[in-house]
Amino acid sequence: MEVLQLCPKLPPAIDGIGDYAIALANGLQQHDIHTHFMTFKQGNEAVGFPISELNTESPQAFVNAIPTTIQAVLLHYSDYPYDPKFGAPYWLVEALKAMQQQRSLPLLIIFHEFPSFYLLKKTFYRFPWQQQVAWKLANLATGIVTNNAVTKTVLAERLQQPILNLPVFSNIGELHEPTPLKQREKSLIVFGTPGRRARIYQRSRAMLINSCQLLGIEEICDVGPSLDLEQLDIAGIPLIQKGEQSAQAISRLLSDSLAGIVYSTDNGRLAKSGVFATYCAHGLVPIVTQKQSPLMDGLQAQTHFLFAGLQTQSLSMQDLQAIAQKAHQWYNKHNQENTVKYITSELQKISRI
Repeated sequence: MEVLQLCPKLPPAIDGIGDYAIALANGLQQHDIHTHFMTFKQGNEAVGFPISELNTESPQAFVNAIPTTIQAVLLHYSDYPYDPKFGAPYWLVEALKAMQQQRSLPLLIIFHEFPSFYLLKKTFYRFPWQQQVAWKLANLATGIVTNNAVTKTVLAERLQQPILNLPVFSNIGELHEPTPLKQREKSLIVFGTPGRRARIYQRSRAMLINSCQLLGIEEICDVGPSLDLEQLDIAGIPLIQKGEQSAQAISRLLSDSLAGIVYSTDNGRLAKSGVFATYCAHGLVPIVTQKQSPLMDGLQAQTHFLFAGLQTQSLSMQDLQAIAQKAHQWYNKHNQENTVKYITSELQKISRI
């Protein structure tokens, strides 16, 4: 089978969806499903797969750019990458409509994001447009995949079709048999986008310090694009700024660290956090900064992760190991191998409809 994956950007651009798409394409090849990518206004890069570049928002140009050998289309959807200004890519809806009318290709949509209402000035007035586009796309889909139970519930209330929910896998690699925590360095990892890492130091500093003290952390490792942090320590604990690293280097660092902290504003959607997935995949103790929203996707506090601000008693290494193991077991149900199997099944199913 030949599949067209629609993705805003691909490596070497720094983009979690692009990393996810490449990992998925590599896995699908093992099931005799071959990917042709289409990117949008990025510029072709050598990623090991054929790539078409669409530089116009014309529906007909989109249809004309689809290779004749394609048997199904997989759309990786997040609103702003397809419409940076408003996050409401109506052109994409029209393009996919034209594709279905002229080529009758089945469409599988992976909703990496689904518009949620936030009381922020920049999104308050755009939200109805963003939701309208998302629903139009959902109604065009032959099959739908979500990455958290909240989005699945929202879609399932209005759509009369099965929806597959798969929490995200780690783009940084994963360990089948993580090293026991007692053999690791007492390091805590701060990993993710610059914005979310900065919020940990600015808004959740007390939680960070609390977590370090209770877990006996001896160093904090900041991993990612530089934040130009001036401090050399936090509450006497050395702060090591690792900067940008390759996926392999980050994986090695995680494999030898005790815990990792993630900035969260909605714990109901923890399953869509690539950082949380990466910690689980490497057998660390995941730490979450916020306690908001009911937990979903089978996650439980104190079982699969710790709340940074609520933990008041030191935990034994045995207790920490139990949390790390539960998090790793939860992750393994949707690791890269299992996700590829599920997506393979979905593509085969929609191609037979």
